Amino acid sequence: MLMIKVICGKKGVGKTKVLVDLANSLVDTSLGDVVFIDGSSQLMYDLNHKIRFINLSEFPVNISGSCTFLGFICGVISENYDISGIFIDNITKVANEETNVLKELIDGLKELSTKYSVDFYISLEGDPNSMPDFIKECY
Repeated sequence: MLMIKVICGKKGVGKTKVLVDLANSLVDTSLGDVVFIDGSSQLMYDLNHKIRFINLSEFPVNISGSCTFLGFICGVISENYDISGIFIDNITKVANEETNVLKELIDGLKELSTKYSVDFYISLEGDPNSMPDFIKECY
């Protein structure tokens, strides 16, 4: 079953650790490749060396907004059709979007998940109870 899994919580509750642990676990059991996207290189050494780590701050172009970020994800997928999981840490910071306008991005990720058999795992900072319904359905 294809999916988008959102790990949501307030700052400091361990969302990133959960994401890293899930990525490390998936790379050991998956037949496909695993990608981890972050806005800095801080987590690079916490991840299994088999995981393709992408530090967005290394790119000279500002990848912001749902449309641009989806285009970036499409580029990642088109480069490697063997990807089974993509992990995105702190999506509001990485995509430079507020939570309430992430619907276009989430819908786009759902479409990519279905079309290319890629699961998405996303961390999102905030109170899980106050998230919009399109986020809550991904918990």
